[in-house]
Amino acid sequence: MSVKHDIKRIVVMKKSDQLPQNNQLIAKNTLFLTIRMVVVLVIGIYTSRVLLHILGVEDFGIYNVVGGFVTMFAFLNTSMNNAIQRFYNYELGKHGEEGARKVYHCSLATQIVIALVVVVLTETFGLWYVYNKLVVPPERLVAAVWVFHSAVISLLFIIIQIPYSAAIMAHEKMDYYAICSVVDVVLKLLIVLSLPLWGYDKLVIYGILMIGISVLNFILYFVYANIHFSELHGKYTFKKELFTDIISFSGWNLFGSLSGVTKEQGLGVVLNLFFGPVVNAAQGLAIQVSGGVQSFIVNVTTAARPQLTQSYAQGNITRTINIMFSMSKMSFICLYILALPVMLEVDYLLQLWLGETIPNHTNSFVVLVIGYTLVNVFNPPVSFVVHATGKMRNYQLITSLWGLCVLPVSYIALRMGAVPEMVFVLNILFMVVGQIICLLILRTLIPFSINKYFRTVIMPCCLLCVCSSIIPFIISRSFSVGFIRLVVVSVLSALLVCIFSYIIVFNSTERELVKEYVVKLIRK
Repeated sequence: MSVKHDIKRIVVMKKSDQLPQNNQLIAKNTLFLTIRMVVVLVIGIYTSRVLLHILGVEDFGIYNVVGGFVTMFAFLNTSMNNAIQRFYNYELGKHGEEGARKVYHCSLATQIVIALVVVVLTETFGLWYVYNKLVVPPERLVAAVWVFHSAVISLLFIIIQIPYSAAIMAHEKMDYYAICSVVDVVLKLLIVLSLPLWGYDKLVIYGILMIGISVLNFILYFVYANIHFSELHGKYTFKKELFTDIISFSGWNLFGSLSGVTKEQGLGVVLNLFFGPVVNAAQGLAIQVSGGVQSFIVNVTTAARPQLTQSYAQGNITRTINIMFSMSKMSFICLYILALPVMLEVDYLLQLWLGETIPNHTNSFVVLVIGYTLVNVFNPPVSFVVHATGKMRNYQLITSLWGLCVLPVSYIALRMGAVPEMVFVLNILFMVVGQIICLLILRTLIPFSINKYFRTVIMPCCLLCVCSSIIPFIISRSFSVGFIRLVVVSVLSALLVCIFSYIIVFNSTERELVKEYVVKLIRK
């Protein structure tokens, strides 16, 4: 019996040894993901410009609000995706192929259940909303319904794809993941460029062709995973305990995902009720700009999060809090380097991107959404510490309910005659108060000083905004609009943010780390 056990243990260990864990692979995967991010961002932004011109402002807004409404029902999948990814990594590392096979089978079962739930929700409540509440011109209702059904079908393929994409990520095949992402955005661009060649309704054709993209993505992940990962084969083994653990793990994340998606898409629905799809087009463009800017800080949080969790697990609370502070400051600095020139040169950048077809309110929406992103950037480091403690119930419950309160308040404000920009102003105010609530909850979980957080993180970052923006603001208002002014403002903004960050934001330890990094960079 012991011999059999030893053989099984050796096999598992060998399989585990094959998992890529070295630093060289981490660096390579970081490079792949960075290249992917840049390519996807550039092509995605250009695709939006072309799509806006081809569909027109009204149809572009209809696609954004209908597609966004369907996305609301994807909250189930978002939470389960995180849970499946976690259990896949855990079981693959601890029990090897056998453990990964159990996770695959359980994840396949959960995703099928989620797909059925999504179909029921979308084709009942969702369809009722489109017919009875969605504000679209009567002559475009049929097209909106076609887009709705197309978005639902596309979402189903994305849901069923999760077990295979999770396997690819667990095996750290980031190169293939990056290739699939690039193929996805290139095909979407080709679809948009082909729309003028179709004789039928372009909005309907676009929705149907997007189904083809989802099907192809599913095939790419399904085929690759089945060829390269042996744990996807073999006798079906469903473990009720593991299934329960996955569902339990994702429970409070599910609540947070639901509230986050409901708030984001709900604001679009509120705007649609009062101003129609044209304002939704401006909102969609503003969110895309903000998302593109925000995507550049992902590497900061991704690199620091494991160390933060490890420090907490070792009982080193001081280091955990220090990492949270440093992560908050670095995230803000990286974001502000990009956000400052975008906010100062928003009109010219929108003209470069969209040409003359710029929906009303787009420029003000972009500035306000980026302002919200700058406030929200302080939230992930705090959330990571809460996740490390594992005590998520009160945090998710309180912060999620507070975030949702912006919806009725925004509705009342618009009902009283407020301009659409007021929705984003209220969102910023609720986010500021929400961050204070997050800190108060965190203090009940681990000992740390909120006063110190404000002194060493918030106030220096606010002072950084004032000091680094004065000269770029003067230049942007003193010279004529053009590419040269854009370059000067961007370069000067980045330089001043870096200088004042070193002087104002960083503490002595962080300054020493910066010095060491710069010296190593110069020597190389």
